[in-house]
Parts: sequence; C-alpha cells; structure tokens
Amino acid sequence: MALWGGRFTQAADQRFKQFNDSLRFDYRLAEQDIIGSIAWSKALVTVNVLSSDEQQQLEAALNTLLAEVRANPEQILQSDAEDIHSWVEGKLIEKVGALGKNYTPAAAVTIRSRLT
Repeated sequence: MALWGGRFTQAADQRFKQFNDSLRFDYRLAEQDIIGSIAWSKALVTVNVLSSDEQQQLEAALNTLLAEVRANPEQILQSDAEDIHSWVEGKLIEKVGALGKNYTPAAAVTIRSRLT
C-alpha cells in the first residue's frame, strides 16, 4: 500500500518501491508503534475526536494486534505495506473497520481543524 499512490496514473517502478519502502527495517518497531497508537487513541478522547467507547474498541484491537506481533513479529514481512505505521493502520482497519480509518492521524487532524 503506497501512501502516495493516488497521485500517479501508473504504478511505481519496482526498483523505486524497493528503495522507498522501509518495512523490512522498521518492522522491529511494531510494538512501539502499537503502544504509541494506544496512547494516541486516548489523547483523541481528551479532545473529543473519539468517544470513550470508540477508544476502547481501538485499544482492544490494538492490544490483540500487539499480542499477535509479539507471538510472530516476522509475520509483518509478508505484507506489502510501505512502512510499519501503514502496516499497523491496515491491520487496525481490518479489525475495526471504518473506525480504524477515522482514527488515523490525518483524519484526526482534519476533524480537529473543523473543531477549532
């Protein structure tokens, strides 16, 4: 999943993808990314971007994902995600659906800008 893919009409050359993607290096940061995502979800409750119920759903899904990663961290390398955060985000969306899409930092910034 390319973060920038919507801008182009053709797929990137495979050599560029190999150069650009960092998942093969940063998969080791999965636990930290997931723990940071839990903290982020709690912060979003304090500014009324997420409800407590939504945060609890996200936290439960993230904790499940954390257990899965701890059991087999190399499973991440089977993905075509661009980086570890994209991988975590994709797995979260698989687990909680649209709520995972609304939780992303970009969505939260958009929502927050509408509140101010």
